[in-house]
Amino acid sequence: MKNKVIWAGVALLAVGFFLIPGCGRNHNSVLKFSGTLELTDHSLGAKVAGRLASLNVDEGSEVKQGELIGTLDRFEQTKKDYDRLAELYKSGGVTKQDLEHAALALDDQTIVSPVNGIVLVKVHEIGEIVSSGSPVVVVGDRKSLWVRIYVPEGLINKVTLNQPAALYFDGVDQSFPGKVIFIAPQAEFTPRNVQTSEERVTQTFAVKVALDNPPVFLRPGVAADVKIEIGK
Repeated sequence: MKNKVIWAGVALLAVGFFLIPGCGRNHNSVLKFSGTLELTDHSLGAKVAGRLASLNVDEGSEVKQGELIGTLDRFEQTKKDYDRLAELYKSGGVTKQDLEHAALALDDQTIVSPVNGIVLVKVHEIGEIVSSGSPVVVVGDRKSLWVRIYVPEGLINKVTLNQPAALYFDGVDQSFPGKVIFIAPQAEFTPRNVQTSEERVTQTFAVKVALDNPPVFLRPGVAADVKIEIGK
């Protein structure tokens, strides 16, 4: 169950922009927008309902793709059943289908990270009953960092998918390359709690700009500026 949501507790994005004209006749112009660095996160849970028997991470823990995050209360028994059938399969005592069913039952009792990332939130604790598909932890994908900006309707036709961009972050004296990965198909009013009353009536399009190769020291929640060069 994969969602694209803002880091827990991170403020909504600023949406101010301005146009920087080029110095010469044939120069391009630059659109500048402000926002906040976010990351893609994954809500992880078990495929079946049960009591949470183990949880191997805390908030802030680094996890690897394929790492076992936790197990349900029937994990130990289903593992014993799988190991027993695996031995019988070697001697022809059970069919391959029997072994595959046992493997699926074992998989149902586990919670595994699909990405390299960091645990953002622990939703449940050991001993609690969780329903099928209910999030147990939320893991953020460090390789998927992006900034959401809001482009006024009068400028959206100058922004295209995969368009190069430069991203700047507070406290970092360098820019980072990125590209536009999403443009909302429909306009919306800018967020009311980050705009003046005049700006709130502006129709804008939400745009996501992702970093190409995000460095490990960048953290979600950092203020960001996004510059997109456009032709005149």
